[in-house]
Amino acid sequence: MKTQSNINLKRKTIYLCGAGGKGNIGAEAIMLSIIKMFQDRYEDVHFIINSWYPDRIRELLAPLDGDFTIFSLKRESILANPVSIAKADVFVICGDVSISETVVSFLPMYYAIRTVAPRILGKRVIFLGIEAEKINRWMNIFALKYLIRWTTDYHVLRNERSLDNLRHVSFGEKSLLLGCEPSLTLSPKHLKGFEYHDDRISDSKLLVGFGIRDFFSTSLKVDIIKMKLRRRDVPTGLITKKMRQIIRFTASIADHLIEKYDAQPVFIPHHFLPKRDRVILPDCDIAEMIINEMKKPNGAVILKNNLHPFQIINFYKRLDLVFSMRHHSNSFAYYNAVPTFGYGISEKIFNFFDETGQNNKLIDPYKPEMSEIKSRIDEVLRSKVKISKKLKAEIVKFRQQMNQALDTALKGV
Repeated sequence: MKTQSNINLKRKTIYLCGAGGKGNIGAEAIMLSIIKMFQDRYEDVHFIINSWYPDRIRELLAPLDGDFTIFSLKRESILANPVSIAKADVFVICGDVSISETVVSFLPMYYAIRTVAPRILGKRVIFLGIEAEKINRWMNIFALKYLIRWTTDYHVLRNERSLDNLRHVSFGEKSLLLGCEPSLTLSPKHLKGFEYHDDRISDSKLLVGFGIRDFFSTSLKVDIIKMKLRRRDVPTGLITKKMRQIIRFTASIADHLIEKYDAQPVFIPHHFLPKRDRVILPDCDIAEMIINEMKKPNGAVILKNNLHPFQIINFYKRLDLVFSMRHHSNSFAYYNAVPTFGYGISEKIFNFFDETGQNNKLIDPYKPEMSEIKSRIDEVLRSKVKISKKLKAEIVKFRQQMNQALDTALKGV
């Protein structure tokens, strides 16, 4: 059943810009969720997808329901052909960090430039399901005030803090709509057939998932000569002192859960790139460091790299508890009504837990004293059934928010 009451049977063409991120399961899940939103909304929909890794996106689309033979799949570029844009009814920015300086400092300006052509061509322009972080650099403030405010019809944002951040840059209220994290809009039918089985994982033990990453606190820089991203804080292949603290902290949590509950830790990689393309370490490398730090690592499992995002989301359903440094680990756990503790290390994580009313489940990974955290873990496990019921009821509200926001953003298309 389509979500619009008065379906327009004319084919709609949706241009997805910045689709799928760079080796990131979360960004890929956003893209796939947006595709499903439009497929559920319109009888006949065609996509023009501009992605950083077209081959990976082609691989992800292959097993999905629907006719994907007509997809136009191109590599993301600031010099994208305007002829392709002219074919679209709606131009969608789906870059997870498109209004953010914490990953790559110039991304708001990049996406501002990308929206100029569709504006000139008279297309509906939407930033969809994104995080809008606080912007400080003059170049990006200029991009927001004098380009994006002109080029973009609607910003469908995933939390109230993002709305406030854009209000402070003088965006009109009519263009700001509260939606939600796109992956929360997926329905069970979308995920059917994407079950993931791993014989190493117990069917009887308490399963605890860990969404980890190589954390960096300063944005990446561009090596102009080699045209590659580089770290500012440490050379590629190394980790920071703070990351070492996080590794020790996470190992202590895993040890506590094994000793007290005979739990099985499961590390779930969300990020992986070929060695030639790496800027930060892949999640599996960080997981191995944590396992090496544990007192009793026997039974700890690291899932395969580059699983389909829908397999990953389905897998979270098997878990009893999650600890996460990643926004999408928290989101996927929330989607499956699994209690989750978030490491308070990034704006995205703070915003997600604030939006979902779970600030009491934020933890500080730099805190050496573990007794208070262990006590909170024990309390959550005692109340797990009650917490899960509450999460299942709340997710309906977020799906309704996104549908209502899309109804407004797409009206008249």
